[in-house]
Amino acid sequence: MGASAQINAQRYHFSARIIVSFFAVWATLLLAPMQASAAKLHDGIRYSGNLQLDVYEPDGGRGLFARKKPVVIYIHGGGWAKGDRKRVYKMPEWLTSKGYVFVAMDYRKVPTTTIDGQVHDVTAAMNWARKNIRKYGGDPNRMVLMGHSAGAHLSALIASKGQAKGFRGIIPNDVQAYDLLAYATKRGSIGSMFGLAFTDEPKNWMRWSPATYARSTKRMPPHLILYSSSQGERRRSISIGYANLIKGLGTPTEIFHGTAYRHGAIAARLGRPGDAASAAIERFLKRVTR
Repeated sequence: MGASAQINAQRYHFSARIIVSFFAVWATLLLAPMQASAAKLHDGIRYSGNLQLDVYEPDGGRGLFARKKPVVIYIHGGGWAKGDRKRVYKMPEWLTSKGYVFVAMDYRKVPTTTIDGQVHDVTAAMNWARKNIRKYGGDPNRMVLMGHSAGAHLSALIASKGQAKGFRGIIPNDVQAYDLLAYATKRGSIGSMFGLAFTDEPKNWMRWSPATYARSTKRMPPHLILYSSSQGERRRSISIGYANLIKGLGTPTEIFHGTAYRHGAIAARLGRPGDAASAAIERFLKRVTR
């Protein structure tokens, strides 16, 4: 082979290597947003005073061509008096594997604060997400608020007061505090746990019932209301009653009848293969965040 041919061959191989390297980098950037099987935890971010939240970011969510991910903001349960942002069971792994950014916050507890204080804390976390979630691959225009037990009540109360504007959906998971007057009437009293949170004053029951505000707020973000078999007919009738109320006022509303679950299990089993409540939530999230 002559010198000229050798030079041309070397140039060809050099160019080929550049082209292969270019397409390898291109493929990496292109496929990065598709590889969302794991989550990166951003732990203990301060969002209001000393209150903290965690952000679970789907792996690969910040590729060059990655679309910002929808966001689920979660309010933990604990009877308004206990619990923390780590009470999330398998939800972070489950939802990030489906392509959602997952946020869980601490909030102050009664009797250190009141329900009003808890609403203030949760809405502060929501506002933090509106301003900052893009940094973690999230889309502030595609956010959903979800909570279990006391967190379910707070999510419904915040929505009913018109403080979830711009959110794509609300998922209250299993609570009896939608209408506290109805609860106390059906139970025969407010009870000790609810009494600690809501006092024994009927005026406060009205003040902290989502039903009180829903009648004037009317159309809210779409709701998926889940309830379990705990406390039987009382929990069922209060949940369905509130669902029918807001649906009649123009809020798109679905109900998940969790008769196969007890109160704790309807949260703890979320994300397990074949779980019916998980499937209902996945369908709802997919529809409202697309």
